Amino acid sequence: MLLKLLKREAARFVDNVRGSNPLDLPRGPRQSGTWSHADLEWIAAKARDVPGDFAEIGVFRGAAFRKVAVLARQQGKRAHAFDSFIGMNEPTSADGPTYPKGMFDVGGPDAFVHLMTTAGVERALYDVWPGYVPECFTQVPDSLRFSWAILDVDHYQPTVDGLRWLLSRINDGGILALDDYVVQNKGKLATRAIDEFLSINREFEKIALFNQHMILRKKTRS
Repeated sequence: MLLKLLKREAARFVDNVRGSNPLDLPRGPRQSGTWSHADLEWIAAKARDVPGDFAEIGVFRGAAFRKVAVLARQQGKRAHAFDSFIGMNEPTSADGPTYPKGMFDVGGPDAFVHLMTTAGVERALYDVWPGYVPECFTQVPDSLRFSWAILDVDHYQPTVDGLRWLLSRINDGGILALDDYVVQNKGKLATRAIDEFLSINREFEKIALFNQHMILRKKTRS
């Protein structure tokens, strides 16, 4: 048993060194483009001492959000779900046909809440902000800040708008977790928006890149 554990830890160490990722990044099976609960726990730990709630922008059926809500409760924080809940908006020329309008429709915000309740997530743990990006941000209080936010909206323009909105909403030391960073998509979709954001903003530092996820930490201002 001990030998197997040591071999597993050694393999994790080697993988992370090769990928220039933190040595404590979990090693285990990952489904391409989805958030593993082990990775979500790892990210949440990075935000433990940072004030502010947790958010996920682009929650789909809540496979990740149900874990995010529980992790937020463990830190005495609140979780926030942003989504149209009726699928993707119309793609633009920067997106192509990969994600057509209506894809990822879950039937509206009430249907999402039902999915969370069925999964055992208490309604009192989270807020729901329905609407396409950036319209879903318009009702958010000016005072709301985050210690960790996930942005997972696939298309170019909502990723641009989401990054712009989150720039001032994430507290110093907080984590910005970006999905859909795909090298093959350079020049389009979310990857283009992320590259443009990083080219003009120096407020975040990259701490990990794996499984199409880019993890950034907001620098602490002196």
